[in-house]
Amino acid sequence: MAAAAAPMADAAPREPPPLPAGVINVWINQGQTGYGIYFKQLPTGDGMIVSKLDAGSEAQKAGVQPGDHLVMVDDVDVRYEPHQETLNRVRRLKACKMTFVPTSSF
Repeated sequence: MAAAAAPMADAAPREPPPLPAGVINVWINQGQTGYGIYFKQLPTGDGMIVSKLDAGSEAQKAGVQPGDHLVMVDDVDVRYEPHQETLNRVRRLKACKMTFVPTSSF
């Protein structure tokens, strides 16, 4: 008689790797037309990169550039969060801290 198979444990949540050096933290307020930052979804479906910045926006002044990765919103890691969930998180805040990793760090 064969022994019963052990129950499978739930898969552990994906643990994000540590952030590389050179992150850019931006404390930003939502204006009449938003934050002045536009994002697009990464091809993997998780995570977002900056696609465009409004001239003179707080993020542009802080050194954020198109192609930089948004990795945290108010100290919540959003690297593996679905695109729409991250957009909703940002849109419901009037002000927040966004953390970006420059493209050159990848």
